Amino acid sequence: MPSTLAHAASASLVAVTIAHIHPNETSYILAALFSASVLDLDHVYYMVRDRHFYQRFGYRGNLHYARSAAHEMLGLLITGVASGLLFLVDQKLARVVFIALTIHLVQDWVVGNSRPFMPVDSTPVQFFSLTLRHKVIIDIIILMVSGALWTLYLAGDP
Repeated sequence: MPSTLAHAASASLVAVTIAHIHPNETSYILAALFSASVLDLDHVYYMVRDRHFYQRFGYRGNLHYARSAAHEMLGLLITGVASGLLFLVDQKLARVVFIALTIHLVQDWVVGNSRPFMPVDSTPVQFFSLTLRHKVIIDIIILMVSGALWTLYLAGDP
């Protein structure tokens, strides 16, 4: 799964682009960055709670266990409901939040190890069997491409 930085860089860029946010609309850009990365806060809780497991087995290859149901289909449902309520207040913000969170989830589902129907069914689903090296390479590519595209985006519209 991509790192929190890769999520922030890529998912937020997709969100501001699709939602037609101008580079001078800083509050929407910040909301996109926050929304694209906030889901990863659930890792902290599980890493602290299960610290003995991680001390014994390490983090490498085990971080998919440090995810709540918010990282799965339930998270998409919660995102949809929250964005629907937010839509009543600020439609542009609702689009940015929904897109950024959804892209984060999709990235994790495609690249990582997922349990889509958690907490009802904990059967793991994995589309690709990627090594840590592959994931690091994917992360670096995401960060490089996103960095270049963010530069173009921010320099584009005064």
